[in-house]
Amino acid sequence: MHSPDAETPADIVDVPDAPGLWRLLVTDTWSRETAPTIAIEVFRRLHDAGQPDPYDSALLLCTDWRWQRTSARVLAGIIDTGILDQTDLDRLAEEWLCSDKVTYRHPLGWIGSTFTEFDLGPPGSRRAPRPRTVHLDPNTPATAERHIWPPLRKWAAQHLLTRNRATPADVLGRARALPAHDGAAVVTGAVHAADQLHPEQARTVVDAALSWGHKAPRKAALEHLTARGEHDRVLAIAANDSDASIRAWGRKQSTDAIQSSLFD
Repeated sequence: MHSPDAETPADIVDVPDAPGLWRLLVTDTWSRETAPTIAIEVFRRLHDAGQPDPYDSALLLCTDWRWQRTSARVLAGIIDTGILDQTDLDRLAEEWLCSDKVTYRHPLGWIGSTFTEFDLGPPGSRRAPRPRTVHLDPNTPATAERHIWPPLRKWAAQHLLTRNRATPADVLGRARALPAHDGAAVVTGAVHAADQLHPEQARTVVDAALSWGHKAPRKAALEHLTARGEHDRVLAIAANDSDASIRAWGRKQSTDAIQSSLFD
């Protein structure tokens, strides 16, 4: 079934208002990678005068394929505009941590309301498909699924822990339920929040990260311990890590520490 009346979307820099942006991002799923500055400037232009629903714009911009590899930069730029309030940020963080995918509701008319349906006949039939036109109410609710990129999950974990809107147990449990790369991003975000946690909670997060299967949380935990002055522990752990890059990083830390001591 296809829709012959769906409009060709305009370029993102030309959208006149936020609803036009939302419709474009939902319906145009084939555009090439785009510079993150474009997403940030479009967001600013459409909402810096207090226009409503900046949450929807941020949600759709950050989860769009155009910025799959630069979603962290898009999010950081959007936050830096100061347009989103804490309620908006909390909603984004909860959505990106707790959901497997974003399900965005929109009117069916965004993708078209007149469809051609083909009747293929009973199984094994040799007759030619019979088309018929189907007209639906353009206001019928529809949904679009959006991927949540790992950098968004990392930010969400850090934000919710820092804001005391989730516990380390909640965040680590969610990380274990996600695909490996997403889960690693969540744990890394939790480590980045460790300085804002109660010491016992921070130890829980860091210890979990040190034993995580993916190297990114382990590296983040080691960097956290280094910043806290636990150099001997860091060197011992890094020297026995299963990942060669972390072992090499540990050796560099050891060399740097020796050189630094020579000039003390």
